[in-house]
This record gives sequence, C-alpha cells and structure tokens, in this order.
Amino acid sequence: MSCDASLMSISILSQLLRESQSDYLCYDLGRRVQAINTTEFNAIEQQQAPYPYPVQGHACFAMVFWPQLSRSEREPFLWFLKFPLDERGLLEQAAVQEFLTSVITLLGQQVTHALSEEQEQQLQQSPYLFTPAEEKRAALHAQLGLLWQRQPSVHFEFAQTALAKPEHWQHVGVQGLHDVAARLDDLPETQQVLAEQLADYPAPLRQATAIALEHQSLPTQLSDALAAQILQLNAGEVRADLLRSLAGSVTSEAVATAVRYVLKEPSVDECVICCARLWQVFDPLCTPHVQLEQLLLAIAQQDPKIFAALITDVLRMPMLRPHILVTLQRDDLPQPIRQAWQTFVSGAAHAK
Repeated sequence: MSCDASLMSISILSQLLRESQSDYLCYDLGRRVQAINTTEFNAIEQQQAPYPYPVQGHACFAMVFWPQLSRSEREPFLWFLKFPLDERGLLEQAAVQEFLTSVITLLGQQVTHALSEEQEQQLQQSPYLFTPAEEKRAALHAQLGLLWQRQPSVHFEFAQTALAKPEHWQHVGVQGLHDVAARLDDLPETQQVLAEQLADYPAPLRQATAIALEHQSLPTQLSDALAAQILQLNAGEVRADLLRSLAGSVTSEAVATAVRYVLKEPSVDECVICCARLWQVFDPLCTPHVQLEQLLLAIAQQDPKIFAALITDVLRMPMLRPHILVTLQRDDLPQPIRQAWQTFVSGAAHAK
C-alpha cells in the first residue's frame, strides 16, 4: 500500500490513531490490567515520563481503538503491544517507530478497516505484538464491557451461581469470573459470598477467583473482610491467594495492615505477590502505605537469587525506585538488608 509523506512522519501511536480518525484507550497488561489515562500515555509516548508498570524491561499494554462516533455500534480493535524500555524506563523510540512504519506500510490510514487474511498474517508477524494470558484478556474485556455499559458474557450468571454453590466449579468460564469481579459494586450478595467462602473454595477455583479480583478495585466491605481473614492465617497458598485478591485495593488501611502482617513471616510466593502486584502499597507518597524497609527485610531473608530477582523488579518501578535507593543508603539499615544488597551489587559487578 502506498503511503503519503505525512503518514510516514508519524512517530507515536496516538498520532497514527488520530490521523486514522480513531478514538482510543490504553490499558497496562504487564502487571494488573488497569487503564493508563490519555495524559499519562501521551507523556510516555513522547519520552517525557517512564512507563509506570514495567515487566522485565518491557512495556506491555493494549491499545483499544475504534472509528470516531461509532463505539457503541461495533467491537473495538485491539493491539496487544510489547516494547522494550531503555535504562531510564522510557519507551525505546526506535522500536515504536519500527512498528508504526510496518503498520503504515501495510495499512496506511485504514487501521480500522477490515483486514484481508494476508494483511492479518503480516501484521501478526510483528515482533512487537504479543498474546496476553487468557486471564489478562478476560480482565480487559470485563473492564471494557462495564465501561461501555454492555451486557456481560454468557458465562456471567453461571459464574455467580458457582461462586455461591461451588459444587460444579469445574465448569466455570474464566470470562464469567472476570465479569463478576468487574461488577461487584452492583452485586452485594456475591460480595458476601466471596467474603464468607473464598478461602474455602477448591484450590483451582480460589486461585482463578483471586486472579480475577486482583485486577479490580474491590468494594471496601469485601476488601476489609478478606484482609481481616489474612490476619488469622499462617503462610501458605490460601493466604497468598487472599493477598493477591487485594492487589487492586491497596488504598485501604485494612489491606496495608494485612500486608504488614504477611511480611513478618512471608513465603516466597507472598514476597513475589507483594513486589509484582501490591507495589503501590509501598509508595511513601501514598496514604496509607507500608514501610519499604519491611518489604526489603522480607525479601532480604530469602535465597540470594530470589532477592536479586525481586530487588531488580521493584527497582524498575518508577514510583518506588528513588525511595528504595534512599532507603538502601541509610546508615541505620538493618544488617540483613545491607548484606543482601551488597551481595547483589557484588554479583552484578562480577556479571559485567
């Protein structure tokens, strides 16, 4: 497809979508599925701000777009994108430009037109497109359906029934669980069911439900009830799943209290969940928050390889990195943290 010079001068994703007369939304898919507002995304695109939720040095996000004035009439288009980040956490512009050039060459301005089979195959060959886990796709569709006031999936009602009476939980659809999780504000009876039964579900159902809940900001009554249950549990799979279910509810004091309790004697899985899913509760600029020192002490007491992986992960988080570095420079830093950090730095130096 031939392209005019103005199209080939496009350097950011939102510019391409505007030129194609499309509206769009952006959702992070790397950690929790959550919207990135337009102002923040524009700053990210223009390398004025680091990507807020990096995973292993990459930004993983969904671009959801549709022709202007037609959102309610048709399904949106989805690009699941994965771009490398530089050492500052900024999008690598060369990678974005390579993707844009390939799309423009293939489609021109017609990004919302039906693709031929050949175009579809060519587009899918891009190294910057990826396939998210089924749970991430389900969470995204559930959030979009709620945002656009659409009916939930056909699996919704059975998921509600199975959560209340889990005898036939094996037949629950993943999309149904995520639709329920996204609509809990309007489902007080299901909130009560989850508060009373989540910890007692068969492990596969409990884990699948916790994954669905982690992508939502839960009603306060439910998050407080689950947080209170954590205070009665020892380390193990049940406590870890309840902790994970609270990942989107970290503004609650009850949740912060539960995290502090878990970090006194955490399992490896709970350390991973805290770093990968509940990172916001450790931001000193948020109220309430959990002291970073408690997280660092918990992961410092794990195997050195675990510490290395987790400290690397949280240091990539823009909201935490400066606070972690300040904490690590304190004169009164607890010895286990100091020792783990020195071992990590020494290992990183030898690796070079």
